[in-house]
Amino acid sequence: MTAPQRSQDPESLLPAGSRRACPCRSLDWCLLLGLCALGAALLALALFSAWRVLPRPLETPEPPLASPRMRKEAGAQMMPTSAVIKDRVMEFDHLQGIDGVVFNSHFNYHDISHALEVKVGGLYFIYAQLAVKCIGDKLSCSKPQTVKLIIYQLSRDTRSPVLTISLHLSSNSEETMSKFSAVLRPLKKGDSLCVKMDTNNTDIENWQLDQTDKKDNFFGLFKLPSSAESADQ
Repeated sequence: MTAPQRSQDPESLLPAGSRRACPCRSLDWCLLLGLCALGAALLALALFSAWRVLPRPLETPEPPLASPRMRKEAGAQMMPTSAVIKDRVMEFDHLQGIDGVVFNSHFNYHDISHALEVKVGGLYFIYAQLAVKCIGDKLSCSKPQTVKLIIYQLSRDTRSPVLTISLHLSSNSEETMSKFSAVLRPLKKGDSLCVKMDTNNTDIENWQLDQTDKKDNFFGLFKLPSSAESADQ
C-alpha cells in the first residue's frame, strides 16, 4: 500500500526567483508604518499643545528714550573761581558762555551762600574732580598734608555729606594730582548742594588747584531720565 501523499503549497512548486511574498507579511509592515506615523503625529500634537500653554519668556526691556523735556534739564556743571587751597566754602562760575560751564533754568545758584539749589526733584548723578599741583620746589611740597573736597546736601535745615574726595600730599606725591568721584543721590525740590574745601585747619601754601587747563577742577550733576516721574516732596 502506498502512503498518502502530502499536499504541497502551490507556491513551493514555483522556482525560487518567482515566488511571491506572503500577503500577510506586507500587511504587517504596512500596519507598523501606519502606527509609527500615527505616534509621530500624536507626539507632535502634544508638543504643540504644551508649547501653547507655556508662559512666554520675558523680553529684555529697552531703556526709555529721553524726552525733549528731560534733555532740557540735563544738569549743571561749574568751575571754581579761586585756586587757593584752604578751609572754605568754594565759589563757582556758573554763567553760560564760560568754557566748561553748563547751566539752565532747573537750577539756581546763590551768590551769597554759594549753594546750588535744585528746582526739580529726582535721582541725580553728582560728580566732582579735585586737581592740585605743587607751585614750589619739590622740597617745599614734601610736608604730609591732606586736602578734601566735600559736597554737602542742604535739606530743610539739615546738612549731610554726599561725596568726599581726598588727596594725600607728601614727598612721594606727584607734582600734579587729581581724583574724580561720583555718586547717585535723590534730591527734592528746594534741596541745595554746597562744596567745601577741608584742610583740617592747616595752611597749604605750596599747593593750589590746578587750573592749567581751566577744566581740571569742576563740580556738577544731572538728573537721570528714570526719575522723570519722581514726585517732589
